[in-house]
Amino acid sequence: MNEDVLVTLDALRAAGAPRFDAVGWHYIETLAGRTQAQSGKAQALLTRKLQRSLDSMGERINAAAQATPTDQGHSKASPLAALLQEIKAQEQSVGQPINSVWRAENPRIQQFRKQLNQISVQKQVKQAIAQAPVNAGPINSHMLVLRSLGWMRDISPDYLNRFMGHVDTLLCLEDADKGKAPVRKTAPAAKNKK
Repeated sequence: MNEDVLVTLDALRAAGAPRFDAVGWHYIETLAGRTQAQSGKAQALLTRKLQRSLDSMGERINAAAQATPTDQGHSKASPLAALLQEIKAQEQSVGQPINSVWRAENPRIQQFRKQLNQISVQKQVKQAIAQAPVNAGPINSHMLVLRSLGWMRDISPDYLNRFMGHVDTLLCLEDADKGKAPVRKTAPAAKNKK
């Protein structure tokens, strides 16, 4: 490895690169170690790659140092540093910890949960229809329910998802009610006869 790369490494270390972007600095140090372990064309290739990484890190450090205080929130230090700075700014503006501010769930998580629920409902209906009684008559209640679920799945999948949510809730309530002891009704007190 040539002297210019070593000088640049030492200069960036002194400028605070490990604190500025810890992950990026770890990558650079690992790449420098691998570069020293190689020889010939492999070392030359790794040296060029290391020099590009060092130049990029140096440019980002210089840009962050020259940024005004209002621009620092938008500098490209590292994504984690930007997130922590944003959290701190929100805590200061609200005056309370951020975990009580972030009550709303991320829309992507909501979308993922909705899709997962739809897949689960489709799987449940498919399994129920596959387990249908073989020789059931046309007015068999089990077959009528399965036929209705199949039609709901084909006509309105969103309605089926909501319907299955209500059915799951009712089943949970029924299971919770089974765990309770039955309430004994007492006979009304006999009226005093004159």
